[in-house]
Amino acid sequence: MNARSHRTPEPLTPHLLLPLDRSPTPNGTDPITLWPWRLRREAIRSPHQGANRSGKMHEARHPAAAPDDTSQTNGSSTQPMTVADVMTRDVVCVSTATPVSEVANILAGKRISAVPVVGVDGRLVGIVSESDLIRRAEIGTERRRSWWRKVFTDIEAEAADYVRAHGRKAQHVMKPRVVTATEQMTLADVADLMEKHRLKRLPVVRRDILVGIVSRSDLIKALARHRPRLFAEPHTDDAILRDLMNRVKAVTPSHQLINASVHRGNADIAGLVDSAAEREAILVAVENTPGIRSIQDRMILRPRSVS
Repeated sequence: MNARSHRTPEPLTPHLLLPLDRSPTPNGTDPITLWPWRLRREAIRSPHQGANRSGKMHEARHPAAAPDDTSQTNGSSTQPMTVADVMTRDVVCVSTATPVSEVANILAGKRISAVPVVGVDGRLVGIVSESDLIRRAEIGTERRRSWWRKVFTDIEAEAADYVRAHGRKAQHVMKPRVVTATEQMTLADVADLMEKHRLKRLPVVRRDILVGIVSRSDLIKALARHRPRLFAEPHTDDAILRDLMNRVKAVTPSHQLINASVHRGNADIAGLVDSAAEREAILVAVENTPGIRSIQDRMILRPRSVS
């Protein structure tokens, strides 16, 4: 055979390499295997994959691909995300002596809805939001009360309203009582606080020192980055069905009236439900079950008794 008619990416010069799974015999009777350089390099890197007595390489075993950082096996993160994972660390803040006009310029220029107020030692002392600046004398929006309301209005409250409308510094318009978060708090805790206090953002403190801020937009960005987790190994229909039923039990107390089966990842759901909302919750739970390819919905609404 003509050597020019056979092209190979391997080096033309073979390299001598003794079998790696045993030592050469001193009498020289042990055969010497000729390996190309690529195979020799792989054998050096993986000494347990040396040549056997027939001169063939042991088959390399490739481990199953491990799930990435955003993977999940049951539809929810094994370790919940914390504030430190999503918060903004480069926080725009002002001091108590910052003029109100400059605070307004920061909110408008940076397109943010609030700015923390810190002391000289970096401690959080308050926050100024858009709602604190809508009642201002400069634009004629200060709060106006009728004469009879002034009679019944608390003097202290009236004075506070005047300071907020006419004050020249951030300390005059800021809210001194601030709902804060810590770096270790979960995003679920943050969402609870935002919903409870109707807030759009929470300053993040470490021993009263401002270290960041977490906002609703940060939670939305975390949701946008989320990717469904992949299986390291394919699940069987029985395993998928068990996971599916556990999810159904978590969303409805009437799970005993639900019959489900899984064949090659295709789910068939039947049974009685009390409402369309319950039916939708079950379907969402099934959709979030890893391994499900399609859903056959055969659930029906339970008939209501007529009195």
